[in-house]
Amino acid sequence: MSQETKKNLPAGFEQQVIDVILRNPQVLIRSVEQYQEQLKQAQQERIDRVAQSLQTDAARYSKESPVFGRASAKTQLYVFADFQCPYCAQVRGVLQDFVTSYPDVSLVYKHYPIVSIHPEAMDAALAAWAAQQQGAFWPYHDILYSNQSNINEKLLLQAAQELKLDLEQFNRDRNSSEALSAIKADMQLADSLGISGTPFFVMNGEIFSGAVTPEFLNQQL
Repeated sequence: MSQETKKNLPAGFEQQVIDVILRNPQVLIRSVEQYQEQLKQAQQERIDRVAQSLQTDAARYSKESPVFGRASAKTQLYVFADFQCPYCAQVRGVLQDFVTSYPDVSLVYKHYPIVSIHPEAMDAALAAWAAQQQGAFWPYHDILYSNQSNINEKLLLQAAQELKLDLEQFNRDRNSSEALSAIKADMQLADSLGISGTPFFVMNGEIFSGAVTPEFLNQQL
């Protein structure tokens, strides 16, 4: 409230307002609750718009990401995952079997390394991105999840060697600004969806998370 506005108010008006609030605190509480509910609703609407756009504008969101299955599939199942997340490892086979069973569904992998609890997750994501540049994301992805408890620099290099990647290019790519930008872009997208942990999924505009089962995925089609 400006000083000019205050000058035009009746004498004692501010104190009267304070007195009303003190006598009826529930009015203030209700106003705060209504405001919080409006914020929550607006946030959910933003999340819903982003989730819908992942389906309606799939080419935009999947073109730079690893895709398991047909890139032209009618439905995209997006998974936001962390290579050190045990639940992500648990659903790996479920997701790939599901997509194999349904040719009209493709799996789009998005990185979400939770470095606060998984110290090697970011390095693993960068290395997987580098493997992707040589067309080896999925086999590299499988090696990391199969050796999840041993993810470290030695494993990252061993996996690249096992897949016969060009090590000079691999090391250059995983240490590049392009790799970091790609991972951060995935993380920002996840944040815009209100990610609550990994694995985190979006399919047909619907959001869900956790160790999903084949039956559950079937219900989402």
